[in-house]
Parts: sequence; C-alpha cells; structure tokens
Amino acid sequence: MSQEIAINAVLPPLPKRVFCNRTLNLRAMQVVGCDMDYTLIHYDTERWERRAYEYMLLTFVARGWPVAELSFDPELASLGLVIDVELGNLVKANRFGHVRNACHGTRMLDFDGWHKAYGTAPIDLAESRWQFMNTLFSLSEACLYVQLVDLLDAGKLEPGLSYRELYHHVRSALDATHLEGQLKREILAEPERYVVLDEKLPQTLLNLSAAGKRRVVAPRLAKTVW
Repeated sequence: MSQEIAINAVLPPLPKRVFCNRTLNLRAMQVVGCDMDYTLIHYDTERWERRAYEYMLLTFVARGWPVAELSFDPELASLGLVIDVELGNLVKANRFGHVRNACHGTRMLDFDGWHKAYGTAPIDLAESRWQFMNTLFSLSEACLYVQLVDLLDAGKLEPGLSYRELYHHVRSALDATHLEGQLKREILAEPERYVVLDEKLPQTLLNLSAAGKRRVVAPRLAKTVW
C-alpha cells in the first residue's frame, strides 16, 4: 500500500494521464498525433453552444418566424443522441440500433409512443434521416430544432413544412453562422471566455519537440504537422 501511495504521489492526476490497452514504448514513436477539439483545446461548451444558438435564432427572427421567446436550454439534449428528421424526434439508440427512448419536439414520448414509432427492429443509422449529435454545436442545433418542431406542430410556422425541411433550415442557419465569421471573430477577440486553458499544454508540446517527435494536430477539416 505504501508503494502504491508513493507511485501515485509522482503521477499526474487521473484526468491528465494517458491510458492504453497494451505496452507502449514512447521512445519508438516518431510522430505524436492529437485531435484539436477536446484533446488540445477544451471548450466552455455551454457558452459556445449558447452563442451559436443565439446567432442561429437571429436568422429566423429576420425571416419573421415567431422565435423571439425561445432560449437555449443546455439540459434539453446531450451528445450521443440522434435526430430523426423524418419524424421530428430526438432518439436514444444503443450501439445495435435499438431505440430505447425518444422525444417528439421537446415532449418526451412514453413507451407506447416511441415503441409505435420504431418498434423492436434495429434502425439503420446509415440512412439520411438520422443525424448524429457528436460534434461541437450539436447541442445548440438539436435544441433549436426540437423547439421549432413544437412551433411547427402548433401551426405557427410555414404551412406544409416537413420535419426534414425544418432540419435543413436549422442546419443552414448553423452553417451560415460559421461562414459569415461573426461568431469566430467574437471568439478570437475573447478566447478566454470560450476556452478552458491548460497551463501545462505548451510545455507538453515543447517537451515532445525536444524529444524529437513530430506533432500532428488534426482539427475537423485539416491536418497540420510541425
């Protein structure tokens, strides 16, 4: 027990450690790769998602949609869920494709409701009707979408609009938020508001460089080697 305590005393805390499922000799490694999101850079997720939501909302306000009273709810959805754009549902499915829970808009479906919609057979998550929530801004996208589903069901949006078309409107608004660059400029102007800084990260990268390792950083759309 005393030896275990001594070892733990010199190791970094658990969230800072690197784990692998086999013996790993770092001396033999010539290149070290890191994802950008949530590996090198950790975000204040709620703040990022809230601002993306607010920018999307402005798009629909400009169109005259009755969305001024909507607000971002960080508890409404979570990463790992799937959006069903055919039925306007937010779905929880296991890795075998079996639906285990669902909501329509912001309203949770009871067992009979989601069982009637999806049955017991596995769903094919490769179909275009399923949109995975597994990236940055998925929470803001899903939150706004299910809120708009409620408005569509209440007859407050364009008549004849389908749930799939509604999703494309939300995705287009999110894409425009990125392309127009206003959100990005806001983040770059005050990165300390959106990024959780790790004071030891620069030294870690310098140590890798001093050890002769090439470092590969893989952001979402590009790779950088130095």
